Amino acid sequence: MKIHFALAVASALFLNGALPAQTATGFPLLPPVPHTGQLQNQPGATKFCFIAAGDNRPAEETLPQPEVLTQIFNDAQRFKPAFFLWCGDIVYGHEDHRKKLEKQYKEFFGIAALAKVPVFNSPGNHEMDTMTKTSTEKIETPDKKLQDYYLEFMKFPAKAPPYGAFDYGNSRFIAVDTEEVGGPSPTPTSTPASGKKLKLDPGFVSSKQIKHLTEDLDANKAKAHIFVFMHHPIIPAKSSSGLYPPNASDLQALFQNYPNVSYVIAAHEHLYFNATGTGLTDPAPSGPSYVISGGAGAPLDKCPDSATANCVSANHYLVFRVDGDAVSLEVDQIPLALTSPSPGKE
Repeated sequence: MKIHFALAVASALFLNGALPAQTATGFPLLPPVPHTGQLQNQPGATKFCFIAAGDNRPAEETLPQPEVLTQIFNDAQRFKPAFFLWCGDIVYGHEDHRKKLEKQYKEFFGIAALAKVPVFNSPGNHEMDTMTKTSTEKIETPDKKLQDYYLEFMKFPAKAPPYGAFDYGNSRFIAVDTEEVGGPSPTPTSTPASGKKLKLDPGFVSSKQIKHLTEDLDANKAKAHIFVFMHHPIIPAKSSSGLYPPNASDLQALFQNYPNVSYVIAAHEHLYFNATGTGLTDPAPSGPSYVISGGAGAPLDKCPDSATANCVSANHYLVFRVDGDAVSLEVDQIPLALTSPSPGKE
């Protein structure tokens, strides 16, 4: 079962040859998920395919990775992608327990190897936040120790941040970390079926990271396309699921200044949502297309009534095809329904 959204993206920028994979300013080179191989840039490539997805974490800590995750890596092979972009929540996490976390990461790495090409992740709240439980609340808080575990298990270079970027062909790919420590207090949400009030981390992007991001965008104006991927969405289907509003406003304004930013891909909401609808032409005065792909196996969310026109609650992944100055997007559903709508989000 498939849903196809053909989004013609015409760019007025000319290809300017091969740029270095890492510039003197901007984001550092993003390492791939361990055991998925190293990406060899093809500087002259103007026609290629890549896959994007996110939110595969199990419904509970004691459960294995959902079968949907394996299905996505296997099913996507027919498109012969150059690589995968992943928008976080790759493990259940949420606990400062080294042995448990290491086991969860290794399980994901083993399944991600089925991609047969490099997989690049932008971390989610399950990788980066602890969950404190009381008799009446569950409080999610960004945690420096969990960030350190993430960097260690994902084999980032020493002193590297959890964000980064890389080049492939005529395009630049930028992973923004929306789960930084030092942001606002967790946001109270409605009481879920468990009876405990959730206080969720709204995400946070520091001024330091935004400075490096701006430098990276400036350094890559000659690229035909820039694709940004992150966990917390800038434009969510449900407003309470979005990135910390001051950050969201700043990033949206920033991306609007760069006509070659083609797509901003996020997750966190366990569904597909196209915030800008179909038929957007790039470069567009209104900015890039904003899409959410959080259907890689975590318990599915219901689409809010306000977003049903461009929202699908289904397990899925995104297929991007770059062809010179054009980009097309296809949404491929995974028919196996192993998950059900969740009353709350963690």
